[in-house]
Amino acid sequence: MSEDIQEIEVTRNLLPIKVSGNLQSVFEKAKKNKSPVLSIVTGTKPDFYKQAPLVLEAAKEGLPVFVINTGQHFDDVLGFGIKEFNLQDFVGCNLQIRGDLMEKASELIIKFGSFGRHCQKHFGRSPLLPIVHGDTLVAGIAPLAWVFGMGQKVGQNEAGLRSMSPEAIKHLRAGKEPTRSDIQKFIKSQFEGKWFLAREEPFPEQIDTWICSAGTQFFFAPTQLNKDNLVREGYPEDFVYVVGNSVVDAIYQKRKQKPSQSVFDLYPQLEKGEWIRMDIHRRENLTQRRFTSIIGGLTELVKNTDKKVVLVMLNATASALRQYDLETRLQKLSEQYPDKFLITPLWKEYVNVIEFLDSGHCWAEMTDSGSMQEELLYFPKVVSLTVRLNTDRPETIFDAKSNVLVPPLSPCWISSMVNEAYDRGSSLGIRLRKKKQIYGKPGKVSKNIIKIIKKEFENGDANFYPWLHQRLGLWKEKQGLDYM
Repeated sequence: MSEDIQEIEVTRNLLPIKVSGNLQSVFEKAKKNKSPVLSIVTGTKPDFYKQAPLVLEAAKEGLPVFVINTGQHFDDVLGFGIKEFNLQDFVGCNLQIRGDLMEKASELIIKFGSFGRHCQKHFGRSPLLPIVHGDTLVAGIAPLAWVFGMGQKVGQNEAGLRSMSPEAIKHLRAGKEPTRSDIQKFIKSQFEGKWFLAREEPFPEQIDTWICSAGTQFFFAPTQLNKDNLVREGYPEDFVYVVGNSVVDAIYQKRKQKPSQSVFDLYPQLEKGEWIRMDIHRRENLTQRRFTSIIGGLTELVKNTDKKVVLVMLNATASALRQYDLETRLQKLSEQYPDKFLITPLWKEYVNVIEFLDSGHCWAEMTDSGSMQEELLYFPKVVSLTVRLNTDRPETIFDAKSNVLVPPLSPCWISSMVNEAYDRGSSLGIRLRKKKQIYGKPGKVSKNIIKIIKKEFENGDANFYPWLHQRLGLWKEKQGLDYM
């Protein structure tokens, strides 16, 4: 090795963890009741509304519960879910995570584990069970921190998400413009043909969900398909529960509320006619060929059809528009067709999204979001069009038959598939407005999850990392890996 050694500075100043003074009372309640403590973990915008029903249900059932908020969404729009779902009083700590993907991941390892050790040191050794959600970065990293820092595993809400793609997609040709027969055949194959695992995307979500499973003790799976994924991979079937998806509880709750300001007051154009609501932000869709195809398809729909499109601008979308020099093009399109094309910022209130999807003024959601595919099953007036090459919610297609995969191969592929879904969806077997609601009954999913957790807690010796001899019932010990 050369004697000319160069040193690289790899550390950076981290913000401190903010710990609430309310935590003391949560752990005192746990000690009094001889109960473990439940900590619901939130990080991204979807976490707030998917995890909030669990927090509220746990509190209703008298479980000691608080929220671990990573604080990575700290601005007024992305972080508004804490306030919108009334979680402020439940937040036990704010990890104040910052940085890019690598920096957030490394910071989460240190801070999440350190917070767990802080709780042990200052609040006693009451077992503490974090519940992470889905396939977010937090879901991938927090279990590692908990296993290595605390010797315990976690629970996962929305477990077993594995991406799949229809076999027919292997036979598509990106450079060949599709005929109507090609479009109809491909849509039909999604409902009737075979599918294969395609776990390269979305990134990093598919990596996060696979890592999360390794550090999970209690799996709360939305559907039987998710449970089958986990059992096939070797996770103990006894700890995998099919419970539905807690997003249906969030929809149920918010449908009862009015927004602080109607979406139609914010954007009056949306009250005239029917619109496609469009949101694109997946990293793989921001690669040049895919993104230019998506924007090209959007342009064709606005210019050459009677379709109206509202594009919800996310940070990643805006960045890609700048990168590929498409900002001016879209701005001119909105000026040329003000009644058919609208660009808006990310909608701050989740209740505004529900208001619009329920209004009859949105006939389709064109999205690459995983969560939106789930949510749209509970909005019978809205067609779900997923702009991706695969999906981690394939059951919404081949089971519910209420979603269509729209591959971003070219502008023509996108515009043609949207038009076909609008014109001939019912004849192709798409139950677009007779949706099979496969994620559980609204208002009941979180009750089911908390009921299971309470049962696990009841015996008073909850073990969040059993050794194999314990799981097999060969003999009992007070602790698993909790030796830290």
